[in-house]
Amino acid sequence: LKYVRPDFPGYDRLQHLLHERSVVDHFYDFLETRGVQIPQDLKNRDVRQPNGPDERVQMEILRLYKGSPECSILFELMTDFDEGLQEWRYRHIKLVERTIGAKKGTGGSPGVPFLKESLFKPVFHDLWAIRHEM
Repeated sequence: LKYVRPDFPGYDRLQHLLHERSVVDHFYDFLETRGVQIPQDLKNRDVRQPNGPDERVQMEILRLYKGSPECSILFELMTDFDEGLQEWRYRHIKLVERTIGAKKGTGGSPGVPFLKESLFKPVFHDLWAIRHEM
């Protein structure tokens, strides 16, 4: 929130959401319903920090991919969503470049350079990390 002023409408809500569990944390909950043991360090992580890839989880996802057709379909749909989000980020960056060029962005952010930081950051790291093993 370093580029959002505290008097910005919705600032308090954004501040609150930064302390909530992420979609990846809820994905871990789903994996547990399928018999996956999520390591305690992942379950007890600081939710204010981004999720990252984890080889222990990847091995379990790969097991489900190979042994559970319904899970493999879900994982493919999640990967499609993640890919679509990255494509949207790219299109958004190009729109911003055409619109404001090198000017500062919304709320005083650096604009395009700030947006480019997220371009290749997947939501579901672990689903991408196992592609070569399928």
